[in-house]
Amino acid sequence: MAQPNDLQNMPPLELMRALRLAGRAGEARALGKRLSASEDPGCWIGQLGIDLSFAGLHAEAEKHLKRALADESMNNLDRYILSEELAIVQFILGKFHEANERYRVIRGPAHADAFHQLILASHSAWRAALSQKLLGMDEPVAGKRIFIACEGGFGDFVQFSRYVDVLLREGAREVVLEQFPGWNEIVRQSDAVTLSMATEEQRNAELERCDRVTFGFSLYARYQRSPYFPAEKPGARIAIDPAKTLSDAASALLYADSRRPKIGLVWTSASGVRHEPYRSISLERLEPVLANRACRFYSLQVGEISEDTRAVMQRHAVIDMAPHLSTFGDTARVLEQLDLLITIDTGTAHLAGALNRPVWLLLSQACDSRWLDCQRFTPWYPSMRLYRQTELGDWTQPLADLQADLSAFSTQAPVENP
Repeated sequence: MAQPNDLQNMPPLELMRALRLAGRAGEARALGKRLSASEDPGCWIGQLGIDLSFAGLHAEAEKHLKRALADESMNNLDRYILSEELAIVQFILGKFHEANERYRVIRGPAHADAFHQLILASHSAWRAALSQKLLGMDEPVAGKRIFIACEGGFGDFVQFSRYVDVLLREGAREVVLEQFPGWNEIVRQSDAVTLSMATEEQRNAELERCDRVTFGFSLYARYQRSPYFPAEKPGARIAIDPAKTLSDAASALLYADSRRPKIGLVWTSASGVRHEPYRSISLERLEPVLANRACRFYSLQVGEISEDTRAVMQRHAVIDMAPHLSTFGDTARVLEQLDLLITIDTGTAHLAGALNRPVWLLLSQACDSRWLDCQRFTPWYPSMRLYRQTELGDWTQPLADLQADLSAFSTQAPVENP
């Protein structure tokens, strides 16, 4: 982390970036606006557009990204990067159709080489496979074996699994989904839909066997032609393995108090995605929510927890379910027994939505573009409610709204779990 003296000597764009990463969003955004308005910001306007986007200054970012892309001499890799960022910005601004057409272009075969360099550079077998087998945006799939390779994390896998059945309806002979250990416990397989482990050996074998290869994000570009989503159920391919059961210890914790609504919590992510440090929230910041004694809170947070956070959990009698969550199948079984999940944007949020469990999602102002410009509800998951920042880094209003809604929720008759 840059120290105060270091910040004084930084070029303006680097300073803006350092301030944002240090959690000083207001200062970063103020500097970004000054740079955006300057006739000579002292940097490449394409990079300025990217940093403005990261800071949630989307209208300003769109302007500079478009200016940069007007340079016809730009190399393909830079054009891909800026085009993708511009699509992200336009999705967030509610310009869905313009963004979608741009995204379809860069996800097509013409940009396979740039895509390889950015996403798949460590996998030597991919270059030939993408140049020969990358599924085109409008290419027929009838009779073909389609391999959907992993891109992104578990939440992306869940969210885009809805398109598997669209491929089958278009006549795909077989669809193979690449996945990581434990994901198989929440995927509904069939004769036409199977899973493949995400190892280099298995991936190379699938590349040899498949007729075409694609990715979840590419299927999003192929099939999502409007902000109103297809008729597929959010969890069309998401279902809990019937053999997966909760341990006796986990069940005992969940049924220790049947009188109060059971509220699950996930407040931070260790993934390090572009939205940090604003996607996560500290548990201390959630203390006004935890003060609702009409509810019983359960932590679904996995990974290392600090002593200060542990103290907050103890202060509010938050029950730690992490020791009982080895796979997403375990998490799914816990979600079945909860009345509500309060979470940041993470894989557990997508899993809850796909399982049609009630979930309230805390969103940064500079959140993932797939939430579009939705303010409270999202067509991705009917059971999900959004609580979105209006200023980057400021959780005051979203938490106030959530706290009021939770007070109303906790006074209702208990929700019966299936």
